Amino acid sequence: MNYEQQNEVFGDFVQHERACEDLYGVLNRIHPCAGKNEFQKLFICAAIRRTLSLSMAFKQAVEGCNGQVALTLIRLNLDTLARTYVLYWADETEGMSAEQIAKEVFDGRRIRDMKFRGAKEKATDQWLIKQINPLADWLPKVYKTTSGAIHFSDFHIKHLLRESSKLKDLDGAGMLTNLIIGPTEKDTDANYYREIMQAFLHITMMFVAAVQHRVAIINS
Repeated sequence: MNYEQQNEVFGDFVQHERACEDLYGVLNRIHPCAGKNEFQKLFICAAIRRTLSLSMAFKQAVEGCNGQVALTLIRLNLDTLARTYVLYWADETEGMSAEQIAKEVFDGRRIRDMKFRGAKEKATDQWLIKQINPLADWLPKVYKTTSGAIHFSDFHIKHLLRESSKLKDLDGAGMLTNLIIGPTEKDTDANYYREIMQAFLHITMMFVAAVQHRVAIINS
């Protein structure tokens, strides 16, 4: 480990870049249209491309102090991670295979309309997140918080109010505040962005591990 790495803090963008390099390494071991498992390879390549795109946009959002978009991108990154695991769950489901499911997704069938592991319920977003909970105990909280960012909700109203500051008290009539409305945050606590950088990176690292393992299986 060099001096630069010793002085890194988990979540630094240099670590995001290394995770992306790992994904390019996985792509180098895949030949999408050659040999067997063609649809699994396409599935994984598309998932990797999405993660690379999200990673680029996430960095731009954080550097631009656009917390609302950054949290939205965390939710999309979590979605990719959860849906990639259906390749494993398909192999654990009687009468189903990962290659079959990958082809069905290619043909336009929605994962949320499928059932895995003998479950009675369909693979909705909530079901998918529940299945990957063992990866990290904080995933349900991140899922709940970032889902609020996806759909207009109290999340957006409360984030708006975070941009307000007290000017003075008004006798018997509350207080006078200043509210800044714009596309980005102003004077946000640095720890806020550190936490979301760490969340995005951790999810990406879990995705890297999943696709590295899956490609090793495919190529074996």
